[in-house]
Amino acid sequence: MATTIGNALACIYYLWYYLKKTKLLSISPRYFKCRDQVLSKVCTIGLPSAILSALMSVSTIILNQILVAYGNSAVAAIGIVFKANMFITFLQMGVANGVQPLFGYNFGAHNMNRFFDIERFTKNCCIIIGALSVLLFYVFREPIIRLFINDDEVVRYGVQMLTAYMISGPFIGLLFVNMNCMQSVGHAFPATILSVLRQGILLIPLLYLLNAILGLNGVIYGQSIADCITFLLSFIPALIWESVSIILNWVPARTILSGCDKKKRMKNLLTKCIS
Repeated sequence: MATTIGNALACIYYLWYYLKKTKLLSISPRYFKCRDQVLSKVCTIGLPSAILSALMSVSTIILNQILVAYGNSAVAAIGIVFKANMFITFLQMGVANGVQPLFGYNFGAHNMNRFFDIERFTKNCCIIIGALSVLLFYVFREPIIRLFINDDEVVRYGVQMLTAYMISGPFIGLLFVNMNCMQSVGHAFPATILSVLRQGILLIPLLYLLNAILGLNGVIYGQSIADCITFLLSFIPALIWESVSIILNWVPARTILSGCDKKKRMKNLLTKCIS
């Protein structure tokens, strides 16, 4: 009930803001026009996040089905760990999503130096936030679990699971930044693939494989292993993108490119390298 009321109040606030407060933004139907690739660009930006949310639900259902075999305490513990680990993950995801408009603005202005400065600054912030959060949660992992429940068996499972889930905490933000960089420059395909890998193609088979080999002690490390693999893979399109951008920014003065030509060459090169 509290979640529903909170969402309803947030919706009312946004409606009020769009209808009464802002003069630049509007939700009037007369401005809804599917032209100039507006719809495709909106879907391109939102598709990876939509797939990520959907696969999170699917993978959670599968994980709960696997944990049922180990008793109700294990199922209860993983629910608590999800909520506790959200603080580490969503804090970095919020930072990565917050700078996404800055990536888009600077890419549109062909200001790649500032683009990469923002990327590096954001990644440093994510590393610091992730490391401090993991340190805090590791030191107080048992009291944090006991905030949700005081059952000794559930707490024992929860401490073990939270420790396993925190392994990817210090660097998961870098994955989100790399994905948002790809989305901001119009290359959502690599970001979509990374989302599918992290919560689907990699995670779900890993859960079954680790359960068959190591049992519960293997299952709880499935998400961290999938995060580590996806994190490493995310640097492939990111490095290609950065290399192409540097090459185009180093074009000699005698072959000066207009902003449009430069952007066109960048898009063609990236399409060949990434897509």
